[in-house]
Amino acid sequence: MDVVDLARLQFAVTATLHFLFVAFTLGMVTVVAVLQTRALRTSDPAERAERMRRVRFWGGLYVINYALGIVSGLTQEFQFGMNWSGLSHVLGNVVGAPMAVETVVAFFLESTFLGLWAFGFGRVSARTHLLLIWGVALTAYASTFWIMVVNGFLQKPVGYAMHDGVARVTDWSALLTNGATWYALLHLTGVVALLAGVVMCAVSSYHLRHGRDLDFFRPALVHGSRLAGAGAVVTAGAGMVHLETLEEYQPEKYAVVMGESGAGLERVQEAARAAYGPGDWLPPAWVGVASVLMLLLGLVLLVLVWLPAKAGRAEGASTGRFRLRLPMVLLPMTIVALVCGWLSREVGRQPWMVTGELTVRDAIGDVSAGGMLASLIAFTLVLGGLSVVNFSLIAHYARQGPDGGLLGDGDLFPDAGPRDESRPGGDPAPDEAAPVTSY
Repeated sequence: MDVVDLARLQFAVTATLHFLFVAFTLGMVTVVAVLQTRALRTSDPAERAERMRRVRFWGGLYVINYALGIVSGLTQEFQFGMNWSGLSHVLGNVVGAPMAVETVVAFFLESTFLGLWAFGFGRVSARTHLLLIWGVALTAYASTFWIMVVNGFLQKPVGYAMHDGVARVTDWSALLTNGATWYALLHLTGVVALLAGVVMCAVSSYHLRHGRDLDFFRPALVHGSRLAGAGAVVTAGAGMVHLETLEEYQPEKYAVVMGESGAGLERVQEAARAAYGPGDWLPPAWVGVASVLMLLLGLVLLVLVWLPAKAGRAEGASTGRFRLRLPMVLLPMTIVALVCGWLSREVGRQPWMVTGELTVRDAIGDVSAGGMLASLIAFTLVLGGLSVVNFSLIAHYARQGPDGGLLGDGDLFPDAGPRDESRPGGDPAPDEAAPVTSY
């Protein structure tokens, strides 16, 4: 493998693993924000306390993923600086500003809001605490928007002009309204809802099959199925619309994805050679296979994600054994579909880094093959280790159930005083003071 292949492989590994962290973060923060909103709107103290248990449980899984995902994002930043200086030299004026804004939003605003929220249980007012989690959610999606602005430009460069070999922004409105950004952003919104819903189903079905916390996980299974189903519909719809527009600015990718062959594929190749010069301007043929696999898995998910909801409505934990085991199959299918979709989008524009403007070979910095291989091994080990730790911690706390105690005190609800274990049922003693904050 030469330095170009090593650089592409390194970016594929780091971007794919980081994308999985981001997708789960975006989906789960929305779930937590909605759950906490519903808890605050409930007037019954017992019901409010129960709903805050849900916030603490799902929020705990979210915090684990976010913390480790931040580290994977830092690895991604290191890779840009080490390997892709050609991109910075030619197009840094275009992609630099959105990436800088994304860094400020993600590493400062979002993480600050999240820290205040995670340590704010019982310490800040209920409304302030709710505003904090919505601040986390909104800044998370704002961060995603700016990254997708950059990615959309790489797919379909607009709003710029070249001066002495360096790109300059000429129209910010064109850059920010790029169709390659907005269709993909809508598609991504569906994807993260699908992943979060399937995770909720998988965790809930595990506890229901073991007969634990039925009243807690039965509605979670129903809600997760509905969320995953809605996400699958949005994902499929936005993906189809995006595919229809692809022929306009990436005809080579469109031809490969649509399975063109023979004379049809040759016409596309000749048109690319006429525009860009001699060479092979088609993406790898396996991009079409990845797209087909993503489509097939998406259709299966679209049909099946609602089935666990029926098991969640059942009265007994032993009802619908197949439906309760189904989420364990749907979860790896969802992850594979996500990875295939991401690879199809990124590898589909090869050999371009920026479609029609900058090739991957020209975007790579002055790095030796040995240096590139060493960084590939190092980044793969770091991100692979983070992924294993992330999965292990999430699985551990998911098995603990709703009172695992990751966020706040599992025995202290915001609308009840501290429990006195010496009293029957752990009720608060009469002389104990009520907490300052009330949900």
